[in-house]
Amino acid sequence: MTRVDPRIEVIHDLTSVVPTITELLVAAADADQRHPLSDQLRLDLEHGGRPGSLAVVARDEQDRVIGYTQSSPGNESTVVQLVVHPDHRDDLTTVGEPLLRLATQVTDDLSGADAHPVTWWVAEPDESHHRLAADLGWSPARRLYQMRRRLPTGEPVTIDVRPFRPGDDDEAWIHVNNRAFAAHGEQGGWDLATLRQRMGEPWFDPEGFLVHEVDGRMVGFCWTKLHDELDPVEGEIYVIGVDPDLHGAGIGRQLTLAGLDSIARRGVTIGMLFVDADNTPAVRLYERLGFSIHRTDVAFTGPPPATPPGAPA
Repeated sequence: MTRVDPRIEVIHDLTSVVPTITELLVAAADADQRHPLSDQLRLDLEHGGRPGSLAVVARDEQDRVIGYTQSSPGNESTVVQLVVHPDHRDDLTTVGEPLLRLATQVTDDLSGADAHPVTWWVAEPDESHHRLAADLGWSPARRLYQMRRRLPTGEPVTIDVRPFRPGDDDEAWIHVNNRAFAAHGEQGGWDLATLRQRMGEPWFDPEGFLVHEVDGRMVGFCWTKLHDELDPVEGEIYVIGVDPDLHGAGIGRQLTLAGLDSIARRGVTIGMLFVDADNTPAVRLYERLGFSIHRTDVAFTGPPPATPPGAPA
C-alpha cells in the first residue's frame, strides 16, 4: 500500500455526493459483508439529508474516492460514520483523521450554540480505530451488542398482538416510541416524516410490525426486518419498545417472542437484534431467551463543543 496525502472536500448537498461515493460504499460492503452506513445515515444520504447533514470526501492523487465521512443530526446528538476504502485501511489515521476532524469542526460551526457532542459509531472496531479516536481526544462512550439465536424458539406467545396499520397507527406509535426512547440518540425524537421514510423502504412489511394494546391503547411494539441481502437470510428485531408506564410487566419478553415467531413463520432460521451493552436488564432478558453476543460496536464521543464567541455560557 502506498501512503497518500488525501485531498479533502466538504459537501453540504448529500444528494450530489451519491454518484461520487457509490464505488467506495460497494467496496466497503463487499469487504465487510454489511452496508457501511447505518439505516439513519443511509436514508439521509439517499434522500438528501436533514438540515445540518453534511459529507466530507477524501480523494487520492488519481482522483479516486478513498474515504468518506457523513454527519447527520440525531436526538440531541450528531452521529458520524467513517468509510475508508479497503485498500487504505492500513493507513486509517492518514485518511480518517482529517475527515473526522473536518466533519466535526464544520458541524460545530454550523450549529453554533445549539451544537451537540458528536458520536462516531464503529462496527467491530480494532486497535487502529481506538488509536484514531485517542488521537482525536475521543473515548468509548457506548457499546452495542449484536445478539443472535437460532429459530424457532419453541416458546409460546401469551399476549395479543396485531399488525401495524399504516396511516391509522402512525401517531400512536410515535408517542410510544418517543416515550420509550426519550434519551436515545438514534431512536428517540422521531417524527411522522422519519417513520414514513422507514415505511417507504423496500423491506417494510406491516405484517412483521407488531403492536400490543391495553384497553385499546398502544403500549408496546416489536418491529421486525428481514435482511434478504444476506445468505442465509437473517431476521432482525429492528425496534422493540414498551411504554414506560408498563415497564416491569413482562411485556418486553412477550413482544420479543412474538417478533421472533413472526420471523420464523416467514421461513427465517436466524434471529438477531442490537442492544446497548450497559442495558443489563435487556441483555439478561435476551440471554435467557437464548441469544448470545455475536459482535460489539462502539460509539466514540469527544468533549462537548466549545461555546462559540458571544454565545451564552
